[in-house]
Amino acid sequence: MEVAILLNTKPTEKIYGLTGNINVTTNNDNYRIITEYRFPGTTETFLNSPKSLASLKMVFLDESYLTKKSEDLSESEIKRIMLARALIENKDYIILDYFEKGLNYKEKENFKRLFRKLSQEYHKTILILTNDITFLWDIADEIINVDKNGVINNYSKEEYFNLSNIANKPEITKFINMMRERNIKIADYKNVLDLLKAIYRLKGE
Repeated sequence: MEVAILLNTKPTEKIYGLTGNINVTTNNDNYRIITEYRFPGTTETFLNSPKSLASLKMVFLDESYLTKKSEDLSESEIKRIMLARALIENKDYIILDYFEKGLNYKEKENFKRLFRKLSQEYHKTILILTNDITFLWDIADEIINVDKNGVINNYSKEEYFNLSNIANKPEITKFINMMRERNIKIADYKNVLDLLKAIYRLKGE
């Protein structure tokens, strides 16, 4: 399934998580696909804008990266620079192809906040391609499961806890589902801290 066709059926200014098999190519000039590939010359030459440093800072890179060449960068750093380029070009649609690969926990959380800001304040539509549902858990407005022939399932944020056929569900969800299978009443907590608070409240009752 072609990613541009999929996005054309969706409301704009949202964050979509995508799992499955999809063709990420598009000829639409209003799309920027963020994937790993090399660029010629230095980062500064590639970005080629008075906003180069500001865009790098938005993707959590400092000015030292302006003089670096792509062969000196990691896959994650290249993807960040590609995202900086998309911000300079002011693309309405940003497609992230396994963007979280190579990021540590803190970096992932920083980018989640950035993606929300891009969607809510800058009115960008963001599509995140990944098989790691944990990365999408608290940022995606909708999770879409597809194959080459089209959409298999759509899940709204309210339906996340009903995901049953997608791999890599958060451990907290597995725990909640296990409790329910044993007829133990438990709410849909989305983070471990809230779950622990609920457990302590139950112990005190």
